[in-house]
Amino acid sequence: MTPFSAEEETTDQSTTLSDRTVLSNYDIPSRVFFILMENISYGMIVVAFFGMTGNIFIIITYAKMGFSESINISYCALCISDILCVIAFTWNAICFIPAFTDRDLPFIPGEIVVVTGGSVSDIFSKTTAWITAFISLERCLCVVFPLKVKDIVRPRRTVLIVVTIFALTILPLASITFYIYVFNSKFDTKRNRTLIGVRYRKSSLADALYDVNFIYKVVFMNSIPLVIVFVCSLSMAVHLNRSATWRLQQSGSISLETQDSKAMRKYLKDTRVAKTVLAIATCFLVLESVGTLRLLVSTTWQEFRPMGDYNRSFKVISRLAFLFSLTNSSVNFIIYYNMGSKFRNTVKRMLFFNAQQSPKKR
Repeated sequence: MTPFSAEEETTDQSTTLSDRTVLSNYDIPSRVFFILMENISYGMIVVAFFGMTGNIFIIITYAKMGFSESINISYCALCISDILCVIAFTWNAICFIPAFTDRDLPFIPGEIVVVTGGSVSDIFSKTTAWITAFISLERCLCVVFPLKVKDIVRPRRTVLIVVTIFALTILPLASITFYIYVFNSKFDTKRNRTLIGVRYRKSSLADALYDVNFIYKVVFMNSIPLVIVFVCSLSMAVHLNRSATWRLQQSGSISLETQDSKAMRKYLKDTRVAKTVLAIATCFLVLESVGTLRLLVSTTWQEFRPMGDYNRSFKVISRLAFLFSLTNSSVNFIIYYNMGSKFRNTVKRMLFFNAQQSPKKR
């Protein structure tokens, strides 16, 4: 299998990794290609700013709310993964902006970004995918088996699962990536100086590791989380709809005292949390589907690869997939604020308290 993946998204300024690039008369013209790559990169930086701010605010808010509930731990773990995604995607975008790449840098941005930008952002996006899958599964169990879930989902167990997700998504992908790609020095005749670049390690072990890494990402990192999120979201939606229909039919025989009971309040709380998770899962399924489809198409269509006849189309689609994945890591604050009453009230109290403290300090 010839090496290709999302992290090999390089522009024509890359000399080592793009020497084998074949240009097609049917591919995107060079000028249009660079305009698209630059503008999408600017869009990524704008989204990254709001994503970083929102995720930091989420962590602060849940720290105020406490971690007695396992779902709060999962939400914060998702935010940490999203922050790492945002940082990697931002660096990825910067390396495709001419104002940065045209500077007198000691390295080749189009090559360095393969490992430090593309691969790293790809790794953390897979971590986000698995944490989203875990949150969906956790809430699905809460909705379908409300009486047994306390014995299954506990805060300590949630921490252990989250740490395991980070380890199984980061360590294998990072170790293989940093083995098959090697940093090397090369002399640039245009700048008349030695620059740091990246090359693919040519060995049978590197080729074998690349194949294992590719299959690991396609099956374990892309497909399985999407299936889990889809199945759990569908199960939650069906169960919530049935439960709402049943309670509506029984509402005539339920007294006001019963409606205000502790059981009813717990039901309403679990329903709100489930709807929040459904919103997160829906955003994940929609926004991450572009990257998954691109990966599946590139496996069956050899011309649609970084070194194929339609390499520019592949790189533009990859950049759009990065933008969508970055958006998925940046929208959670909006979801939590609009759908979580406790989260919204905590944010309002924090802002109101800070607004009151500012005049006193003056």
